[in-house]
Amino acid sequence: MDINTSELDCLVQKYEELLTSTADTLWDYAETAYQEIKSCTLLKKHLCSHGFTLLPTSPQLPTAFAAKYGSGRPVIGLLGEYDALPDMAHPADCFLPTEPTSCLTSAGHGCGHHLLGTGLLAAALFLKDLMDKYQLPGTIIYFGCPAEENEAGKSQMLAQGFFRDVDAAFSWHPHAQSGIFNQSLANQRVSYTFTGTSAHASLAPHLGRSALDACELMNIGVNYLREHMPDNARIHYAYLNAGGKLPNIVPAKAQLLYAIRSPQSREAAELRKRVDRIAAGAALMTDTKVDIQTRCIYDSLLPNPSLDRLLLKYMKTFSPAIYTPEEVSYAAQAEKVLGNPACDMPLCTLPDLSLTRKTGISTDVGNISQKLPCTAFMTACYAKDTPLHHWTAVAQGKSSIAHKGMLTAGKILAASIWELLLSPEIMEHAQKDFLTEKVKRDIA
Repeated sequence: MDINTSELDCLVQKYEELLTSTADTLWDYAETAYQEIKSCTLLKKHLCSHGFTLLPTSPQLPTAFAAKYGSGRPVIGLLGEYDALPDMAHPADCFLPTEPTSCLTSAGHGCGHHLLGTGLLAAALFLKDLMDKYQLPGTIIYFGCPAEENEAGKSQMLAQGFFRDVDAAFSWHPHAQSGIFNQSLANQRVSYTFTGTSAHASLAPHLGRSALDACELMNIGVNYLREHMPDNARIHYAYLNAGGKLPNIVPAKAQLLYAIRSPQSREAAELRKRVDRIAAGAALMTDTKVDIQTRCIYDSLLPNPSLDRLLLKYMKTFSPAIYTPEEVSYAAQAEKVLGNPACDMPLCTLPDLSLTRKTGISTDVGNISQKLPCTAFMTACYAKDTPLHHWTAVAQGKSSIAHKGMLTAGKILAASIWELLLSPEIMEHAQKDFLTEKVKRDIA
């Protein structure tokens, strides 16, 4: 069914000032996982002022919320995010890596969630107007999802019943290139805390049992594991506690945080078991003890071909964005920092319209996709080679390029859901796809 997509351009004009201001304000707030009090308050304010009703929430998740508009089926969820990354602050529009920060917080939006949450807000406001004008059936629920970074907040929302009775969910993500986002790596975040015995490292080293030695040996063991794990698996780690700052004291406590990734949730779980055994071995070698705690688990994305094709249809309609010479020049500054100063066109001008797109990213949208039909995509919001989780993404977060990508995402989402509301057969196909993909994943 064809819809009048030109109406969405009019809606962009109507809401553009509100949306760009909201995104920039979220950029300024830069609140990290489960601390997004001002961010979620701002989004709730805008939704309520435009006729959305807040649904009951969970006291365990004070920065999560749900706001609905409409009634009846289908019930479509919009998965908004707004958390920032710790230790990622950087001034807007500054392409000098050593520039002193002028930000109010040490956190920064290096993954573009200020755009992500606002892009879903755009879709919600566009759809509200369209539902009123055309008396469209169905319910739209904007889910305010905290703590995507490092905590898999949507898994906690699932446990609290946030997505009960939702028929399908949509999301998107800012990126340097536009394309479908239906593959991700399952990711187990695990902390390993080693406890030993403190001693003076020179006077009585024989009395000490070094927790730091255990961490070091664990890391060495995992590095040898890399040769014997699947090529598309990934393991990375960070020290949360390196045992202190004094070299003449044997550290009694040290802690590591691991991210253990693989294309399928089952594979990540098996790989994690091997890492756990290495940790136990490191504790045995150093006569220390290890406490192993699961921090969070990201499931892999379950693709939904019917919903993915719907998104691709409107990605083709609304992409690529048209950039001004000033925007091209701006992006070229980022390309120079990123080591590609001779790039002829430093912005993505052709979306990837293939139905599958491999990525090394993990997302808790994957947890939702394992429970109900779900789809997601990316639009270009940064210079072509900009990596996420990098200060250059923070620097570009308030640019007109970022705003264009965000508004394009809002139009793609609104057009896709508009057609879904008008064509019940799409929802039927999506449900069948969900069941089919679940069976394929279970027997793979």
